[in-house]
Amino acid sequence: MAFEVLMPNLGLSIAEGTIESWLKKEGDVVEKGDLLVVIITEKVTVEIPAEVSGILRKILFPAGAVVKVGEALALIGETGKQTEPNIQAAASSLPPPATPAAPRPERRDLGDLKISPLALKIAQEQGADIREVAASYPGQKIGKKEIFDFIEARKEKTKSVGPAPSPDEEIRPLTGVLRAMAEHMAVSAQTAARVTTVAEVDMTDLVKLRTALKEKFKNGHNVNLTFVPFIMKAICEGIKEFPILNASLRQNEIVLHRSIHIGIAVDTGQNLLVPVVKDVARKGFVDLSRAVQDMTAKAREGKLALQDIQGGTFTLTNAGVFGALLSTPIIHQPQSAILWTGKVMETPVVRDGQIVIRSMMYLCLSYDHRIIMGAQAVQFLQIIKRSLENPYGLLIP
Repeated sequence: MAFEVLMPNLGLSIAEGTIESWLKKEGDVVEKGDLLVVIITEKVTVEIPAEVSGILRKILFPAGAVVKVGEALALIGETGKQTEPNIQAAASSLPPPATPAAPRPERRDLGDLKISPLALKIAQEQGADIREVAASYPGQKIGKKEIFDFIEARKEKTKSVGPAPSPDEEIRPLTGVLRAMAEHMAVSAQTAARVTTVAEVDMTDLVKLRTALKEKFKNGHNVNLTFVPFIMKAICEGIKEFPILNASLRQNEIVLHRSIHIGIAVDTGQNLLVPVVKDVARKGFVDLSRAVQDMTAKAREGKLALQDIQGGTFTLTNAGVFGALLSTPIIHQPQSAILWTGKVMETPVVRDGQIVIRSMMYLCLSYDHRIIMGAQAVQFLQIIKRSLENPYGLLIP
């Protein structure tokens, strides 16, 4: 039995990466945790570790190859065992073609067909006639890449020709990061029963507190203090009362995460990355502020490691820095909730019968109604609101 080393998901808008170098070679014994390969993308360079111990039986892509998220990079087998079963026996179990056709001279006999078990399985699942695949790659071993290339080529042949663009139109292909973003957002929208609820927060006291602490944090801790760590601490207060907001739905099971790992959506100008600050509830305020600053900087500089973008249980996105007021954010799967924060702006409001100017902000919480009830989400959001309106308690460990 072979274990597949997969190209990991490195961010919402990253669809593929390039293999910079292999740190192990075929036949090497690897231990769980050993670094196998270096992957580079536009904004992230990561070293992929082995998830199991065994022998690196097969490297599926050489250095310099571009691989898509989810593709198998290599196979790790058990010590002393081969990963390839009897291919001739596997091929002989294939069903006959759907419609009889005269044999083509370039097709090889199935007994000589070289195809990996994974490729054979994919071909069967995708309805690809392995004889036609073999005809497209005469004499070659058929792997996962060849199957997917064949399927894509078949789609292109059957694709209807669209109308020619007018002189006023510019046509751009939906590829790379845009395609990855589109696919991820579509899957999330189609999977979760998404509901968004909104609360208005009076940030006046928090604005004053941040102003009072800003220079102290800068000079004493070399940290640029923002509203983000305050909001993250407020999220933790809400999760204490309603842990279902820090849960995931896995098939027919609800997974309640004991630790709070909050992903921060960072727009790098080219990609949207979500570095994760781990164990937020256990961090002191200074350490949390520093962690937020460091993760944001690493994202923008393209220095995130694999562990920096994995393991999130809740997501925070702050579009207020761009002047946005309201939004209905899409949940970052497999999480069940995301909090969106808007612009902090001076607004006339009524207090004790008088019109006064206060610093106001909207909070928009999107949640998965399959496991989170509306009353839970609303009360969770109200806890965040109260915490931000009385911010001094957020500084207490």
